[in-house]
Amino acid sequence: MHIRYRYVTYRYTDGSQQQLERHYRQLLHDALRQSHQSILQRSATWRPLADIRESAEMMTVKIELAGMREEEIEVTLYEDALVVSGERQDDSERSENLYYHEAQIRYGPFRVEVLILSPIDRDGIKARYENGFLWVHLPKQIPESKSEHVRIQRSIIKE
Repeated sequence: MHIRYRYVTYRYTDGSQQQLERHYRQLLHDALRQSHQSILQRSATWRPLADIRESAEMMTVKIELAGMREEEIEVTLYEDALVVSGERQDDSERSENLYYHEAQIRYGPFRVEVLILSPIDRDGIKARYENGFLWVHLPKQIPESKSEHVRIQRSIIKE
């Protein structure tokens, strides 16, 4: 939902600033009441805030998922991507007499996709959820360095 603000001049016959403020509050109240149902029932997929860090040995994904339970979060690792998805439910009571002053918390289905460019050690992956944050640690697969003895050929010098 996008709210656009316009600078509008209202003229009243008595020129009362209080009457102007009352009218403005009533317009805002009506707009919030009309949009309140669409805000609560919004089902568009959203993307939670995420930090993605990478070092030579590890890739770490930290996602903010406040208010969710661990069993509501699905973590899937594909060959070249990590996908975290789920749905955050609004647990407040719905009432026809309930009006929002602000609605900034996102509810509904969410999805975070992280592209993985390096091979991952799938046996070493760890995920934990605490204090409203999901941490996924993806250790990189380090190629085994095989040392191979290289034989030096001697050149024959002819005189």
